[in-house]
Amino acid sequence: MTDIPFSARVVELPSGFSLIWPFRNLSKSIGPYELFLDNNALITSCWLNELPSSIRNKVVISPFHALSEQWLSNTVFKNNPAQRIENFFTPFIQAGIRFENNYAENLARLLNINDEESKTQWMKSYLYVVLLYRLVSSKKGDMKPKQLLSSLKSIDVPIFNGCIMLCTLADYLKENQNLKLAGDKLPAFSYISSFVGLHTKNKNESSVNENYLRNRSGDLSMWLSLPMLIQNNYQKAGELVVVTQDKALKKLVFRCLPSVATQDGRMAFSFDERSFELNHSKK
Repeated sequence: MTDIPFSARVVELPSGFSLIWPFRNLSKSIGPYELFLDNNALITSCWLNELPSSIRNKVVISPFHALSEQWLSNTVFKNNPAQRIENFFTPFIQAGIRFENNYAENLARLLNINDEESKTQWMKSYLYVVLLYRLVSSKKGDMKPKQLLSSLKSIDVPIFNGCIMLCTLADYLKENQNLKLAGDKLPAFSYISSFVGLHTKNKNESSVNENYLRNRSGDLSMWLSLPMLIQNNYQKAGELVVVTQDKALKKLVFRCLPSVATQDGRMAFSFDERSFELNHSKK
């Protein structure tokens, strides 16, 4: 099986956004490229003008994930979704990106039709967000989060292997807080610590409430959703590429726990042992 290192599956842009090919066994090729946007990539379109010329003219935009986050969390958006969608995509159209006729109305209708499914899908990851928070913020001697992680397999809850792997990695990094990813300057724990921390200014978070859970589930969904779509026979329009500015996702999650595309289309995650020195990777 082809095994492509993360450095060959990512394009860093000057603005801090990154293009990430999420499957470790599918290489970056000649396109076309179907770009899956996170919420920041939807709101801040400066990265469009930074795309390499070899990519820029072969782009298809897939905004549904970012729009779902707007739909579930922004009442202003929900009051007039078609108009809000048009506002979001004005800079994209000005940059030369083409959309089908009546795209805003069609997307608004799709969001409405999938309202319950979107809520259910995002809520399934809330448990893991809470566990991740407990693991990272636990005090010395608090073994409850570890016990919960170990007992997940015997509890009647949705089992997401990728999320369990992420929680396990977070637990290891909590115990080895000075550990750095190969070639990186910052401790790996800093990325996961920042990810679960409360962001009062830019995300208006004051506690681990529904707003917090929805924000973190939205971030994790960028990692979980593409393998899930493929497993459910998604008809892709090109090479699947994630566009994100989130440091935890691009510096840690997509690098250490990449997806694997299997022949039968089933969703799979893996641990890329090249992320750390050999002794830590084995542990």
